[in-house]
Amino acid sequence: MRLKHLIESLEQAHLDAYILFREPNIYYYTGTISGGMLIAAHGAEPLLLVPRLNLAIAQAQASGCQVKPYTRDGLLDEIEAALKPFSPKTIGFDDLPLDLHHKLQERLNGAELKASANLVWRMRRVKDSDEQELMRRAGELADIGMEAIREHLREGMREYQVAAEATYAMMRNGAEDLAFPTIVASGPRSAYPHAGVTDRRIRRGDFVTVDMGATYRAYRSDITRTFIIGEPTEEGARIYGAVLRANETVLREIKVGANAAELDGAARAVIEEAGYGKHFVHSLGHGVGLEVHEPPSLSRTSEDTLEAGNVVTDEPGIYIPGFGGVRIEDTVLVAASGPVRLTWFDKDLDAVCV
Repeated sequence: MRLKHLIESLEQAHLDAYILFREPNIYYYTGTISGGMLIAAHGAEPLLLVPRLNLAIAQAQASGCQVKPYTRDGLLDEIEAALKPFSPKTIGFDDLPLDLHHKLQERLNGAELKASANLVWRMRRVKDSDEQELMRRAGELADIGMEAIREHLREGMREYQVAAEATYAMMRNGAEDLAFPTIVASGPRSAYPHAGVTDRRIRRGDFVTVDMGATYRAYRSDITRTFIIGEPTEEGARIYGAVLRANETVLREIKVGANAAELDGAARAVIEEAGYGKHFVHSLGHGVGLEVHEPPSLSRTSEDTLEAGNVVTDEPGIYIPGFGGVRIEDTVLVAASGPVRLTWFDKDLDAVCV
C-alpha cells in the first residue's frame, strides 16, 4: 500500500520514476532491513536491488516488490536495465552518493536526477496506527531503562556504568537496539547537550543528564531526564523548575494545527522569563520514527505545522558552562484528541533526586 501510494504521487511531483537508497526508506516501503536500492515507476512492479549477501533476507522479508541481487560492478547495468523501458526524463531520488549520482547521470541519456526527499517525508512524518503502537512500545522500553537508572544511580558510579544499566534493562525487556548512543553527562559535563559517555565518577550534588531511547521493530523513542545526586542547591532547583515549566508548557500546546516555531517560542519564553534565555542553546525538538531525527522540526525557524500522526520530542534545556545543565525530554504523539505522551517516566523534582 505504501509503495502504491508512492508511485501514485510521482505524477503530481512531475517524476517518471523514483530511486530509494536510504535504508530506513527501503524498510518503510518494503519491510526489509536488507538495504540496497529500490526503483519505482508507473506500470511496473517495483524492483529492489540488493547486494548478493543480503539476497536471502530480502527475499524473506520484502513485500510489494521483486528482488534481484547485484554485484558492485554490475549495479549501474541493473539500474539502467530497470529504467530503460520507461525512457524516464525526470527521476526522483531520496539520497544518492555523489559518485553514484554522477555515474547514473552519464548512463541515463540526459535524464534529470532530481533530489525529492520530501516526497517520502510527506508519508513518513505521519505515523499510521501500526507505527504508533510500535512507538508506544519503544517509549515503554525507554521508561524501563530510565527506571533502571533511578534504581542504580549512586555517587561514585562512572557514567558508562549508568549507561550500561539502562541498556541491559531495555534489551532484557525486548528492545532490539538502542535508538542512538546513550548520553550520560554528569557534573560540569551536563552543560554539554551532546556529551556522550565517559569514565567520570559521579559526585554528590551533580546534575546527571541521561538522554537515551529504545528501538523496537525498527521504531525509536527518545527521552531525557536530569537526575540530581542528593539535595539540589537553590540555583539547581531554580534551573530545574524553569526547564520543567517549559517542557510542560509546550506539552499542553502540542496539537493538530500547532505552529512548530511558536512551540519553540513558548518554551524559550518560559526560560527567558526565568533569566536563562541565553543558555537554551538548541531547538525545542524534532520528529521521531524509524530515525531519531526526522521531520517535523520544532525550531524557531521551522515552517512546519503539526498534523495528526506526527511524533515529536519536547526537550527544552538550560546549559551553563562550568556549572552544569538540565534537559527534560519526552516523545509525544500528536493526536486529534490532543498530545499523547509516549514516555511517562517521572520528571517532578522529588522524583529525580537520588
